[in-house]
Amino acid sequence: MKKIAFLIALAALPASLAAQETALAQLGGGAAVSAAEFPRALTPAVPAAEARGTQLLLDPATGRVIVVIPVGGGFIRASDGKFVAAVYTGSGYVTSAGQFYPAVGGPRAALRREPGPVRTAGGLSGKWTGWGEWTYQGAGTRCDMMTLTFEDAPGYLDRRGGYFDCGFVALESLPARFTKRGADLLDESGAVAGSYAGGLIKLNEAYSETVDIFTTIEVDGLHFDYTEIWREKDGKEIYVIRGRLFTGSHDLP
Repeated sequence: MKKIAFLIALAALPASLAAQETALAQLGGGAAVSAAEFPRALTPAVPAAEARGTQLLLDPATGRVIVVIPVGGGFIRASDGKFVAAVYTGSGYVTSAGQFYPAVGGPRAALRREPGPVRTAGGLSGKWTGWGEWTYQGAGTRCDMMTLTFEDAPGYLDRRGGYFDCGFVALESLPARFTKRGADLLDESGAVAGSYAGGLIKLNEAYSETVDIFTTIEVDGLHFDYTEIWREKDGKEIYVIRGRLFTGSHDLP
């Protein structure tokens, strides 16, 4: 069963157009659309409202949490008083330079979890936000925003959905439930679709009759490293997506 919807603008990847068409043909299933049919995905330009109090953001340059004061048109760093022009997207700020600062604490992070969180034991549970890169045959494009939401329960692992905005390429992860049986993860048909041991999660999902998607997630506290590889049945790699995503809480809305 196809679990992931794939959208791509043909003329945008760094690879040549002929190479792109070859890759799209390998995917099968008519999932590709032309640039005219699917415009480039844009980060919502929601202006930051005037607000009192502080906000906790994750600095993509250092990987550390910083304290900021939300103001109109961006935020002020509490450490040095520097104003940073940015727009608020609902899960963090995007600066004029294209850097994404995920919100990991403060009033806005709390608002995203209303009307009341679902308490979980941690693991992969939470709404995760980060950045990464999408590559094809060595040529790549930056993913300025990657989001995934999981519910990690004792008997199952739910992928509630996700979205990767990689500029010229966009990928939507559709909801799916995997039943836990020991270290195995079973898909909806009862077949083994991956494994979950410690903080390492591996998934193998069929995109089409000729292409499989292999996902690896390594969880370390409030962040995880993500790798997604699209392969033909003979093992040839088509796409590789890598990223690091963060969450401010394992609670879910």
